[in-house]
Amino acid sequence: MKKETYGKSRFWQGRGVYAALAVSLIGLGAVVAAMAVRTLDTEEEASQPPAEMVEQVVTNQPDNRTTTSTTTTTTTTATTTTTTQAADLYILPLSNTVQKPFSPTALLFCETMQDWRTHSGVDFAGEEGQTVKALANGTILSVEKSLLWGGIITIDHGVGVQSRYYGVTATVREGQTVEVGEGIGALSGVPCEVAQSPHLHLEMSIDGEPVDPVTALAKEVRYADSTTEEAAPQ
Repeated sequence: MKKETYGKSRFWQGRGVYAALAVSLIGLGAVVAAMAVRTLDTEEEASQPPAEMVEQVVTNQPDNRTTTSTTTTTTTTATTTTTTQAADLYILPLSNTVQKPFSPTALLFCETMQDWRTHSGVDFAGEEGQTVKALANGTILSVEKSLLWGGIITIDHGVGVQSRYYGVTATVREGQTVEVGEGIGALSGVPCEVAQSPHLHLEMSIDGEPVDPVTALAKEVRYADSTTEEAAPQ
């Protein structure tokens, strides 16, 4: 009985060695196989082209994420403001020498008529034939001739302002547009003021009311030595 048991034990011990060897071989094969698969995967990944960027989908949803830094770009726009000075709007039509001032109420002596009367304009000294200029942009309203005043040119400057030039031989026509400083005629004399030396009699009005041209034009003028504002005798 003991001999049979011993024989069986020897048999299973031999079988166990072979079984263990088989298990070891199977495990080694699995390791080798795994390493081979991993090597193939690595080589395949290396041979693949780089993945392309996936186009971002536009959802039109506001981005409410808070960032830690903000960059502000300030754009400065240069604004050029052009201010038109009065000097560009109005000029003196002849010289800056006043022979006789504007006097709508006080009576001034008239050398030609030998009497005392008001003076509705300003007389600017000049030379016969001298160019008379438009004192501002405007449109020629009328070109007339008078036995007492000679040639008369009236210009409408808009915004209710009009100017009237007496003693001028016109070189412009009715309806013509003129610019400030443009010649409108030649100085030729005022018959009813012929005793005075050559001059332009200039009148201005605003909304139909007579105004002092010197004040309206706001230009520096000088008064001739012979100019006096004598009051009429009582």
